[in-house]
Amino acid sequence: MNGSREPVPNGCIRVKPNATNTGRGSAAVSLNGDLLRELIAVRLPGGKAELQDRWAFQPVAGADRGEPDAPHRSTMHRWTSGKVPGTAADLLRLCSLLDVDPLSLLCLPDTQPELALERLMSAYVHGRWDPPALSFLKEFLGRRPIWPPTDLARQYYGREWVTRDYVYEAAPPLLSYATFRLRSCSVHHTDGPFVYHVAFRHGSLFGRRWLQYGLLIRHGREATLRHINGYVASASVAPSTATEFQTWFGPGSAIFRVACLHPFELEVDLSTGAHPGALRFPG
Repeated sequence: MNGSREPVPNGCIRVKPNATNTGRGSAAVSLNGDLLRELIAVRLPGGKAELQDRWAFQPVAGADRGEPDAPHRSTMHRWTSGKVPGTAADLLRLCSLLDVDPLSLLCLPDTQPELALERLMSAYVHGRWDPPALSFLKEFLGRRPIWPPTDLARQYYGREWVTRDYVYEAAPPLLSYATFRLRSCSVHHTDGPFVYHVAFRHGSLFGRRWLQYGLLIRHGREATLRHINGYVASASVAPSTATEFQTWFGPGSAIFRVACLHPFELEVDLSTGAHPGALRFPG
């Protein structure tokens, strides 16, 4: 994010909700073209030509047996310029070829992240996604009996999500922030980007359904937190270190789950001391 920013006490950077940038007034979600170009260059030695060659042969479980048309070079140019692919299938196939979570390539606008999230929630409620490629998000939003969406990982990536759960008993209540420490175990692409989806559910309320309330993206020396309400924060982190975030542990018990398409380990620290560099979800 490149909007107006202000420092916060834990050394992170918070994007001001009322930040303005006259260069970008849209609340539309876009593709991170710079990151896409980097991923193609690093992960596909043959560049865009290799991506085109592999497009039809990328296994997608349950898809039509006909070979999908490879994207034209002009189409790839639009993608690397920030244009979101026209369909969810194209977006997910692109991300599976590069072995990245699609959320790592989607950008909220610098100036109105909270409005962009509000529009996504409206699209979820009414079923009208703009652009249509974002329709895959419906499996993440709202309270879900099954979370994260197993079909997405199996169909496009040929594997299961890696999930780690933490049971908060609230006996006695912590009434403070707990620190979640995430350590990547990936032997490939060790710098990421990795996306860690964060959700919780109550033991008995709301039909024991999961609610995702945010995510973290770790890429090299930067960690970014996104909350469902539009709050965005980022922090510089040392290479090969854990990604840390804090979430509120209140008076009631709950189960917290972190999910990622890549292997990782989770440690939860209940100490209330300072945790410099840890990103914090709003309480």
